Amino acid sequence: MYNQKLDNKGQGSAELILIIGGLLIIVLFVGSYMSNITQKTQSNINDLLKKEREYLINKI
Repeated sequence: MYNQKLDNKGQGSAELILIIGGLLIIVLFVGSYMSNITQKTQSNINDLLKKEREYLINKI
């Protein structure tokens, strides 16, 4: 048998790609969560403003 020289240079690139991919997925999940919170907060504020406007109009 002969000794085969193994190439480990690609392993570092693969690990780097996996790390960057994982970070990208985490960033996307956090962005989605923050967008969801912002949307819910905006709809709650809009509902509150509508209720207060109706209350003031009815009071006048």
